[in-house]
Amino acid sequence: MPERLHVDGAWPGQLTVRRGWHRAVARPWNDKVLDAAVRLERGSSEFLRTVAELLAPMGSGVVYSPALYPEATRVWAKAGFTPFGVLDVMEMRLGAGVTPPRHTIQATRRPVWSSLVDLDHLAFDGFWSMGEAGLVEAMRATPRSVVLEARLDGALAGYALAGAQTMLSFLQRVAVAPTYSGQGVGTSLLRASVAWAAARGARVMVLNVRPENDRARRLYEREGFEMRDVHLDLLRFGAPPRPIGGLGAAPQR
Repeated sequence: MPERLHVDGAWPGQLTVRRGWHRAVARPWNDKVLDAAVRLERGSSEFLRTVAELLAPMGSGVVYSPALYPEATRVWAKAGFTPFGVLDVMEMRLGAGVTPPRHTIQATRRPVWSSLVDLDHLAFDGFWSMGEAGLVEAMRATPRSVVLEARLDGALAGYALAGAQTMLSFLQRVAVAPTYSGQGVGTSLLRASVAWAAARGARVMVLNVRPENDRARRLYEREGFEMRDVHLDLLRFGAPPRPIGGLGAAPQR
């Protein structure tokens, strides 16, 4: 007798889907686009397809994968997911000398999520912005993580979300309010993220960026990040392939 599918949670909140040993976690893509985003924690392509078929009707019929290295996409392709976007990967070796930020940056592990979401919606267009569930997921992706906030005249001008595990660190997100674009806020957040990671023993910081985001790429290169000869793939289920670019941080200088 086949094992039953168990679903914990209520849409559009986070859902945990289990069947025996198999497990996946899903959430809305963001607060504006209620398509599903799913993370396969363990399981087969057949289980993943079952989860995708369960989730698709909850949104507008589309389910998205996380950003995956090419070798990790096989199980997703077997489940019926198709290519949707590509992300470039950049990294920086962290040394002893860290350039200090130009702005005052505050670190917190308990941000006011609604404030970050509001800013993120201003910094990114509707599809590429992140909701609270996505930000919380990113913060929980590593054993150590932090939100770094830049405030000008008392207002939240931008934020960065960084994480670290052993000697590797990740810049998960950088967003700057359009009002403060061109004032060096993105640069300060990037430098503060590098300093935070280096202080916790990280030797390398990794980030991803959309190939067409030349402005962000130039900022990262100026601060010492280099392009790696690898990329990440974003896949989706339930719609014809229609690449529209990648998912990544887009800081304003």
